[in-house]
Amino acid sequence: GIATFFYQGGNAGNCGWYESDSTLLVALPTATYANGKYCGQYVHITRLDTGDSIKALVADSCPSCVNDNCLDLSWGAFSALGGTEDMGIFDISWYF
Repeated sequence: GIATFFYQGGNAGNCGWYESDSTLLVALPTATYANGKYCGQYVHITRLDTGDSIKALVADSCPSCVNDNCLDLSWGAFSALGGTEDMGIFDISWYF
């Protein structure tokens, strides 16, 4: 899949929580989000080119994700995997 990033900006995600940009959060593709079925669960995410891994909390849906393998990560999660604003995206694998 592909990881992109978002800034929480003090706003609640679809799961209803207010978190800071530094919190390790993930927004799931709308079909996977399944009306909040996975809110509060952790997703294990590995960046393919470096092997770096994190666990991020499901806090939102991602209607702009291009397919069911893509995840939108909070800035905290994206940067924890070595992502930069200039980079924008990187390849990942993930599972619950």
